Amino acid sequence: MKIVNDLNFKKQAKELGISVWKTPSFLFLLMGIITVVAMTSVYYVSSFSDSPEALVIAESIVVVTIFSIGNSIISEVDRIARLNKMKSEFVSVASHQLRTPLSAIRWETELLMTKLGKGLDEKQKNGIEAINLLAIRMTRLVSDLLDVARIDQGRLILKKSCFDLEKVVQETVHSLILLAKGKNINIVFKNNSTPVIVVGDVEKLRLAIENLISNAIKYTDGRGKVEVSVRKKNGFVIFSSKDNGVGIPEEQQSQVFNKFFRSDNAVKYQTEGTGLGLYIAKNIIEQSGGKIWFRSREGVGSIFSFSLPLCSPSRAKHLMAKTAGVRKT
Repeated sequence: MKIVNDLNFKKQAKELGISVWKTPSFLFLLMGIITVVAMTSVYYVSSFSDSPEALVIAESIVVVTIFSIGNSIISEVDRIARLNKMKSEFVSVASHQLRTPLSAIRWETELLMTKLGKGLDEKQKNGIEAINLLAIRMTRLVSDLLDVARIDQGRLILKKSCFDLEKVVQETVHSLILLAKGKNINIVFKNNSTPVIVVGDVEKLRLAIENLISNAIKYTDGRGKVEVSVRKKNGFVIFSSKDNGVGIPEEQQSQVFNKFFRSDNAVKYQTEGTGLGLYIAKNIIEQSGGKIWFRSREGVGSIFSFSLPLCSPSRAKHLMAKTAGVRKT
C-alpha cells in the first residue's frame, strides 16, 4: 500500500500544491530510469568501442544527468520544506493574534448576559448567545490550529507527570454530558475500582480524550450509545471509546489521522468540524509514549483506543524530583 501511495504522483502533487513532474517521487523515479538507461548505454558503448574517449564521454553524460536530476530533487524538497515552515509560522502567529480579540468577544458577551441580561428582549438575548457560541467555536479552532503548528514545527511541549487517568476521563465524560443529551445519546463509563496512574501531560491528554469522545457523540445518530472504558494491561493502560455511529468507509480508513481529513459520510452527517482532532490526539499520545488505533465499520460504529505506560514508583519519584528542580530554578 505504501509503495502504491508513493507512486500516486497526482495525489502527491495535489497535497504539495505543485505540478506532477515536480513531485519528489516522480523525480526519484525519473532519475532511476535515466540512470539505468545511461548505464546500459555506457555498457554497450564500451562493448562496441575500444576508444577510451567515447567511454569517458558516455560516463560524463551519466554523471551530469544524475547530478542534474539530483539537484532538481534537492531544490524542490528544500523549496517545499521552506514553504511548509513559512506556513506553520504564519498559522502560529495568526493563531496567537486571533486569541486576544476572540477572548474579548467572549468576555463582552458574557458580561452583557450577566450584567445587562434583564434589560434585553428575547431576540437580543438569542443574538448575544449566538455570538458567544460562535466565539467559543472560533477559539477552539484557533487552539487546534496553534497545536497543529506546534506539532509541525516540533515545538509541542509536554509537561509530563504522573496522574490518575481514570479521574481525567471521568471529568471529561461529565463535561460532555450536555452535548450527549442534546443528541439523545447515552454515555456509559466503565471505570475501575482503583486509580489508574499514568505518565503524560494531563492537560494535553485531556484534550486528546475529549476529541475522541466528542467525535463519538457527534457522529452517532439520536438514541445512540457511547461506551468509554479504562483498563490495565501488561504495564499499560488502555482507553477505549466505542460508538454505534456512522462509522468510517473502509477505503478511507488509512487517512483517518491525517490533517483536515473527514470521511465522506461524516461530512454529510455532521457539517461542523475541522478534521484536526484525531491528528492532534495521535501526536499527543505518541509523544507521551503511547499508541493509538481504531476499528470501524460503516453504518455500524467505531472503536478508538490508545495505550499509555503506567507510572511506576521509580518513574513517579524521578518526575517529582525533576519538577522540584525546575521550581527551585
